[in-house]
Amino acid sequence: MEIAFKKVSKEGLDFSLARNKINFFGKIYQKSPTLALLEGKLEGELEHRCDRCAEDICLIVDEQVEMLISDGVYKTTKIDKQISQDTLAIVEIYDGLINFDGILQSEIESYKSDYHYCAICESQ
Repeated sequence: MEIAFKKVSKEGLDFSLARNKINFFGKIYQKSPTLALLEGKLEGELEHRCDRCAEDICLIVDEQVEMLISDGVYKTTKIDKQISQDTLAIVEIYDGLINFDGILQSEIESYKSDYHYCAICESQ
């Protein structure tokens, strides 16, 4: 799912998509002519392997996602200085299209990169 950056308004634009058993939804707001704020949520189940014993496990995902999306190279200005101080991630786009599938895949991989253990390994 892609949305043109110029279609994002100050009132916000709702988005929703799903991949396998993960739902990604929320709202994206224009904060300046070249900056948007994405506020979303990841929910669902994610297949993974225990990082200690490699047994298959199912992770329950319930994560808030907040990031800035910059239309071009990100440069801090007075308008967005306060926003960027509270935001963890900045995604730069160069073709004027916000790729929500790419953002979702990146967030899934980021979540999986943490250590996750099965119940047996967790108790040891």
